[in-house]
Amino acid sequence: MEHTSTTAEQLRLVRTLFPDLAASYDAAAAANAEDASAKFDDWLDREAGAIHAGAAFGSGTDPEVTRRWEASFHAARIVADLADTVLPEPEAFAAAGADLSRLGTLLAQRPDLVAVPAPYGMGAEHWRRTFVRAALEYPGVLGGESDGSPLVLATDAERGFVALDRIPESAGSPPIVAQRRDDGRSLWWTLRLIPAGSAPSVLGLSFAQGPHVSLPEMLMLQLMRITEQLEPVDTGTFTWLAGSIADGRLAARHVYDAGERVIRITCREVGNQGPHLGARPPQG
Repeated sequence: MEHTSTTAEQLRLVRTLFPDLAASYDAAAAANAEDASAKFDDWLDREAGAIHAGAAFGSGTDPEVTRRWEASFHAARIVADLADTVLPEPEAFAAAGADLSRLGTLLAQRPDLVAVPAPYGMGAEHWRRTFVRAALEYPGVLGGESDGSPLVLATDAERGFVALDRIPESAGSPPIVAQRRDDGRSLWWTLRLIPAGSAPSVLGLSFAQGPHVSLPEMLMLQLMRITEQLEPVDTGTFTWLAGSIADGRLAARHVYDAGERVIRITCREVGNQGPHLGARPPQG
């Protein structure tokens, strides 16, 4: 019978692994029990999370992969909180069929990749509210256009948002974690690795040369970077987004407008290309 460890068991394990630090916190607890205990519990939670992250990815021999995995999910949890939803745990993606060990191997091979859990079905207005909250929490990186949301959608992108908010067919039916929100709506989460360089990993391509990152993945990537105090990507380039619109004539592209401090989603004909346009082909 498979045994699933409880949170208490995980914390006891971390105490065993770090006895000196545990002892120092216990000593401090005598002077200020409530504050020291709370801080130590927070620290234990972080360490237990890191241990679980490494085990999930099968990357126990590669501390850097473990660090990147945990950093991604830590940032994604903050973004999910801004979006008033809950990020599924790594185990949920594994139960849905995601090969976390393979993802860990890919992370080790590609330093530019970032694990990005992405929700589908939130809708345009929900994403705009999330970016407004992010701007309030992280001023200086995100602004607002005419005191509006830092997420600016062109008219065609607004009209075609439903198509852009779908799990891409090019993803080959990735494992999906379904989630029922308190308001009765449903979200569907995927987990893929996205190239997160400042510019797209492949430049100068038309939309035909996919596969492309999805709009929810790109928005999550940007928000995750912002919570980590990292510069947004695409400050001087455009990234094609999965899902053609306008009967296949147009495709959406993403850019960060550093002057206005907003994320812009605009549309171009699918044959449009140039040195500033490119793809961020997802992995996994």
